[in-house]
Amino acid sequence: MDKHFRQLIGLAIAALVASCTLLALALDYYLSPINPAPRQVSPILFWQLWGTGSLLLAAIILLLCVAIFHLMRPLAEALESSRHQHEFTWEHVSGIAMRITRQQRLMDANPNLFRLFNLSIGDLLVTIQTPDEQDRIRQYLEQAADSDALVDFECNLIDREGDVGRWAIRVRPWSQGNNQYLLVTGDDISKRHYMEILLREEQQRLSTYMETMQTLLLVCDADCMVRRVNHQTLVLLQLSEKQINGFPLSWLMPRHQALATELQIKNVIGRQNGSLALEFPLVTTHGRERIVNWRITWLDDCQELLLAGLDMTEIIANRTALEAANQRIREALTQAEQANHSKSIFLANMSHEIRTPMNGILGATELILDSSLSHEQRHYLDIIHRSSQGLLEILNDILDLSKIESGHLELEDIDFDLNQLLTEICQLFREPARRQHLNLIYYYSGHLPHQWRGDPKRLRQIITNLLSNSLKFTEEGRIEIRVEGEQTAQREYRLDIAIIDTGIGISANQQEQIFSAFRQADSSTSRRYGGTGLGLTICRHLAEAMKGQILLHSEPGRGSTFTLTLPIRQASLPTSSGPAARLQPAHLQGHVLLAEDNEVNRKVATRMLEKLGLTCLNVNNGEEAVEAVQRHPVDLVLMDINMPVLDGIQATRAIRALKDECNTVPILALTANAMMEDRRRCLEAGMNGFISKPIRLEQLRQALLEALPTLAAP
Repeated sequence: MDKHFRQLIGLAIAALVASCTLLALALDYYLSPINPAPRQVSPILFWQLWGTGSLLLAAIILLLCVAIFHLMRPLAEALESSRHQHEFTWEHVSGIAMRITRQQRLMDANPNLFRLFNLSIGDLLVTIQTPDEQDRIRQYLEQAADSDALVDFECNLIDREGDVGRWAIRVRPWSQGNNQYLLVTGDDISKRHYMEILLREEQQRLSTYMETMQTLLLVCDADCMVRRVNHQTLVLLQLSEKQINGFPLSWLMPRHQALATELQIKNVIGRQNGSLALEFPLVTTHGRERIVNWRITWLDDCQELLLAGLDMTEIIANRTALEAANQRIREALTQAEQANHSKSIFLANMSHEIRTPMNGILGATELILDSSLSHEQRHYLDIIHRSSQGLLEILNDILDLSKIESGHLELEDIDFDLNQLLTEICQLFREPARRQHLNLIYYYSGHLPHQWRGDPKRLRQIITNLLSNSLKFTEEGRIEIRVEGEQTAQREYRLDIAIIDTGIGISANQQEQIFSAFRQADSSTSRRYGGTGLGLTICRHLAEAMKGQILLHSEPGRGSTFTLTLPIRQASLPTSSGPAARLQPAHLQGHVLLAEDNEVNRKVATRMLEKLGLTCLNVNNGEEAVEAVQRHPVDLVLMDINMPVLDGIQATRAIRALKDECNTVPILALTANAMMEDRRRCLEAGMNGFISKPIRLEQLRQALLEALPTLAAP
């Protein structure tokens, strides 16, 4: 109470006393008991006293009113300020605010509540609560009302749009007279709640990853104390979390390298995005060391070390075992290659050893068959000749299969006349077909060229094998050779050479096995028809080497069709082969030097040369051949490869190294070696060609004319 207010109150009290005194005097004057008779006073005096007292009383009342107003004004201002502050807080609170009854009926609320929720004064709050949380919210509200304390909780509320949001609610009781209310405030924490859910899910996912992944994971602090490990690490170490969490990482390492390894790990600490690749073992409870490759990363945000490791123990053991196995494989491969090389050498030697006597047998029988013989003698010699031919074919098949299996099969790439080649094959088979009363039919499509580029020798081998099979397994009817095809690009064609017969046929389940080595459709087939079972195997491999294939269509009792499908290129220029070009003289003339150490082969070859009209000079080895070339004028040299003193290769090189004109004499190799490498060696030594043993008379004539056309007799 200030000074002016106290003075005003004092003045009012003095005026009140004065007015009361004046009024008392006036009344006393009129009503004095001493003189009950009315006094005769002047009305003016009475009214002066009365008026003065009344004015003083009115002044007192006015002063009291002013004093009361002055006293109540701060209280009113404080009340107004409090009301304004309450309204401001009520309206500008960030969330919602409301006053409700214990029955959750809305009595008052801030504008946010009405803006966000579909509520009006008097509505029940249960209308914005999700059904599954109504009981829980009611319990929290009753707890606040009964305990007269603040209660905080979170709940889901349904907004005006029907969306469910997460709210943080605070409730406190509030009394107004005899009425009990609850003041409720709330903040929308939907985003935070959603982020917390995502964070929990992410943490759960990471935890699941850690527990299920095969990688070893350890989390350590800056002092290399283990804080957390995943399940895989516990399984590896055979420990529990209590036995490892909170213990130094070095306890898990071998003692002799724990200190050095820990120092290396600590070097990563503090380096932003620092990581280290390190290999160190962990020791299990049983004392076994597990070799682990680690990637150690410093996590600067959480001040922790993350160690991710891969157990390499089995991998290293497997790698060691694999290296040992690979070493054994390499050794086995080397041994196999050596064995294969030995087999090739053996086959080459066997070829040479077999072909050398075969040369004598076939050459001699061929010469004798060309002489005057009785019918019986010719019959027996013909048996010897055919048997020798069969033995030679078996030998050739075995050598071809060996080349195919060892990957040493080589193909020529020369121009040839396919029509002429097939015509010659047909002429070869026409007489055997006639003897079996079979019709041999040959058809070559008119729109196809005759000249092609490829390996005519191998193509002849395939067609001859297929025709031999058809002739062997066909007892009546016909055998047909059909050549058709189509152009696939410029000068590129696909040829289909079909061998069609009316033989015994092949069942579907036997068709594949006939292409396997030493296999025929039926074991009785070889007993009845003979054969090694190599022919079709070789044919298929040869076709595949030419990037083609052999197709088979057959039914038992209805014959078979073997079709050689082959991509082939047309020859650049027509070959000069034809009837006119193939005419050869019956006799030759000239001088030939024959270098052959085998007496039988030398006699057979000499007789063949003389039968062709040539004179022959014989020597026994390569050294004698070199001397003979220098002493005697010869037109051509037939040089055996395997001879004593100086072999055919060395002798050829010596002849080519001579200084005079005799170093240009044509040299043909006489070789019983059927390997392509041997033939290549002959050409590299300077030879002009080679003749394979056993030597045939016609084969010899053709080779001599190709090497030296001047040998032809005029």
